[in-house]
Amino acid sequence: MAAPTLDGSDLYNSERKQLVDQHQVISIIATTVYECFKERPDQKIAIEEAKRIAKCIIEALAEAGLELGTLTDS
Repeated sequence: MAAPTLDGSDLYNSERKQLVDQHQVISIIATTVYECFKERPDQKIAIEEAKRIAKCIIEALAEAGLELGTLTDS
C-alpha cells in the first residue's frame, strides 16, 4: 500500500483504488484542532498553526504505516 505523502499530491490507496484529497484531509484535521483550542482562550492558536499540526498528524500516521481513505460499499 502506498503511504500518504505531503508533497502536494493526493493521497492514494492502491489496494482500494481510492484517491483522497490531501488538502481536504488537512483542512478537516486543522479545523478540528483549531476548534479544540478555540474553547480555551489562554491556549488559543492560529489556523496556520493548526494546519502545521494537521500535517504532523498525517506524517505520523504515514510513518506508522496507516493510510487515510474513504468508506465505500465494496
